[in-house]
Amino acid sequence: MGNGGRLTLNDWLLNLSTLLYVVSLLGVAPYLPRYAISLGASELEVSMLATSYAITAVALRLAVGGLNDRGYAGVLMVLGGLLNALSLTLYSISESLSTLYAGRLLQGVSVALFIPASLYSASVTGARAQRVIVWRSTMWGLGSVLGPAVLGLTLQRLSWQPMFYLAAATSALSALLAMQFKPERFEAGDGGSILTRPFLLASLTLLTYVIAYQSLTYFLPSLHEVEGLPTAETAAFFTVMALASLASRTVLSIAGEFNPGNTALAGVVASIAGYTIVTLRPEGLEALVAATLVGLGLGLLFPSLQVISLLGVPRQRRGMASSIYTAMFDIGALVGPPTVIAIAGGYRESLALSTLITVTTLIPITLLKTTGKPRGQEPQP
Repeated sequence: MGNGGRLTLNDWLLNLSTLLYVVSLLGVAPYLPRYAISLGASELEVSMLATSYAITAVALRLAVGGLNDRGYAGVLMVLGGLLNALSLTLYSISESLSTLYAGRLLQGVSVALFIPASLYSASVTGARAQRVIVWRSTMWGLGSVLGPAVLGLTLQRLSWQPMFYLAAATSALSALLAMQFKPERFEAGDGGSILTRPFLLASLTLLTYVIAYQSLTYFLPSLHEVEGLPTAETAAFFTVMALASLASRTVLSIAGEFNPGNTALAGVVASIAGYTIVTLRPEGLEALVAATLVGLGLGLLFPSLQVISLLGVPRQRRGMASSIYTAMFDIGALVGPPTVIAIAGGYRESLALSTLITVTTLIPITLLKTTGKPRGQEPQP
């Protein structure tokens, strides 16, 4: 892998800021459906948690992409961290679904600012770009482990409000680290088109996968809630999934040379197996086996798609590319859960439909694999 040497202190400021942001964002996410149900939400209203979040996240993406390409990535990361802290504070005082939805809308703004700015910053680090992208993804995986575990424990031992307050403080600390981060600067230019074959296929793969993934993250906790299972059942599933994702991301980070087309395909196959098992047995030991497979799969798939999509785009256009690529996640969140629950009609049936949707990702991922292995270097404009 063309890694260009070890990561710099500045690279690690980016990584640590991303880590803390993910802890606050994903640490709360698995428990929001249960929180909404405790406030009286119906099945459709639970699915609207994803929709309300994604509306603002998607709407701002093109503007954020332009700002990234003009050198404002650091500012966007700071604002994203602070807005996320504010949204979590809103959750803590929610006594109705309307306040909860308002927090989700604000959190969507935060995501639209922070996530593409963070990914873009990793992709413009010169010869270190592929290494920084993969290590940033590993920090994402680590945050996926620490967030649900620490905040889930806080919820079990204390209550909803302390969990939200701790998450808000963590996001504020992320913004503080982002203030110290110095994004790479270079002369702006047209740079050519972002509509390359790797970028388009990677974005389509991500969109399809996320429709199923977001449905799993919303409807499995909801199924646990209506079946009277303890919070620990939900926490165990998502913690195991996050640990498995961290393991596969870490392997990619230290492996050196790897073919992202092959690792992306392996990730989809593992995910299909996991979704199949959790559909049949959404609780107990079998569910933990499913969580392991899904985690290993997404931990291989997500960083591989990031490398393929962004390093195939000229550096001067990676701000816009990172915004459009990450918007695929938000569009999947926007259309996925409401569509899946409307078609399936119930939480358990939604898991079965999510499995079928995951199978369809084999189509773009197979085409993507034929594009060859992107290199960890700066393509010429």
